[in-house]
Amino acid sequence: MEESINFWKVVFVAIGGWIGGIIGEFKPVFPLVVVAIVLIVYDAWTAYQLDKRVRVKYPSKTKRAKAKFTSFQFSKVIKVTIPKRLWLIVLAYLIEHWVFIHVTIPLSYIVTGVICFEQAWSIMENESSCRDENESKFWKLLQKIMIDKTSRHFDVNLDDLKDDEK
Repeated sequence: MEESINFWKVVFVAIGGWIGGIIGEFKPVFPLVVVAIVLIVYDAWTAYQLDKRVRVKYPSKTKRAKAKFTSFQFSKVIKVTIPKRLWLIVLAYLIEHWVFIHVTIPLSYIVTGVICFEQAWSIMENESSCRDENESKFWKLLQKIMIDKTSRHFDVNLDDLKDDEK
């Protein structure tokens, strides 16, 4: 009996040591991962805010009367978007530290910067979409250089919506 207890102690100590080693190896990546996750979740929030604006501005054209923060869409963010972006950051870190060992290239920072730029761009598209003319000039300026996600994001044909407004 005592031998099996010692066996399980050894197994759990080994597993704990392995997990600690992994955490220690990837510790520099954690701040990058946190920044990326915050931007990805904020992008999901701005998409929800856009959904609310579409529902208010075009109530007859949308399937639901009220905007909902759907768990399905958010689960796609959690299950697909975040893991893909995190693997990119981790792979960049591995390449930076195990492949380019003689060259100083902050690849993990570059990849995280690209991911943050992509998310920030999407956030700005969400924020500038489906805005009235009487809102801030900043949003009007953004609408000129960014796409309007109203039709693409919610399966609403923007041309039909604009025709109905006139």
